[in-house]
Amino acid sequence: MTDTNFDTRASKFARNIYNSSKGRIREAVVMRELTEHLLPHFPAGAPILDAGGGQGQVALQLAALGHPVTLCDLSSEMLELARDNAEAQGLTQRLTLVNAPIQSLSRHLAAPVPIILCHAVMEWLAQPRETLMELVGHLAPGGYLSLMFFNYRGMEMHNLVSGNFDNLGHAMVHGKKKVKLAPRHGFDNQQVIDWLERAGLEPVRQVGVRVIHDYLRDKSMQQSQYQRLLELELEYASKPVFRDLGRYTHLIMKRPG
Repeated sequence: MTDTNFDTRASKFARNIYNSSKGRIREAVVMRELTEHLLPHFPAGAPILDAGGGQGQVALQLAALGHPVTLCDLSSEMLELARDNAEAQGLTQRLTLVNAPIQSLSRHLAAPVPIILCHAVMEWLAQPRETLMELVGHLAPGGYLSLMFFNYRGMEMHNLVSGNFDNLGHAMVHGKKKVKLAPRHGFDNQQVIDWLERAGLEPVRQVGVRVIHDYLRDKSMQQSQYQRLLELELEYASKPVFRDLGRYTHLIMKRPG
């Protein structure tokens, strides 16, 4: 088993994920977490590594705030789109593109990094825990990790409320995927936190991402009530119970130092 490469699927991913209501909500929640709960700990212009950052939606927003960003991705097609968007926004001087797997980052980084992002990557990796530990090794003392991953409990809840009772447990992880762009694997929130704590990191904040959107009975409201839905997603993301059932989980972790 190898890491998933999104070459040949970059445009479809942009259309079906990034440009959809679910993609916009995911991005809005993550950017709120970064701008309100992570970046205030650093001076303007602190360097950032976006590991597996795809087309660079978040990377470019951070570059626009004055941060030099190294964007690493396995897919050359994703990075081409990131380059095009950087040129259109006049941000090429603040964006360094690295077409390589996360596991080879040691060959591309001159020093540990104060801020590392890894969003919606773990669920596509052949060895997620091992790769995450390698990535954490690049985090500087006093640095912060922003990690978002597909939530196992969110997978369960989605199948339960959808009536997919034959797609639970072993079948949910090992059965035939119903949607090609949907991740097969999800991770238990506390298990991931435990991994990171054993690696020496401390939890700062946890929120759920898309705690309402995917569970709406009337799917048309994802568009017709989008603005109100976004307000509620931001409000409920950090509330216990709701945050644990988000389709994704976002963690902010700190390395003491």
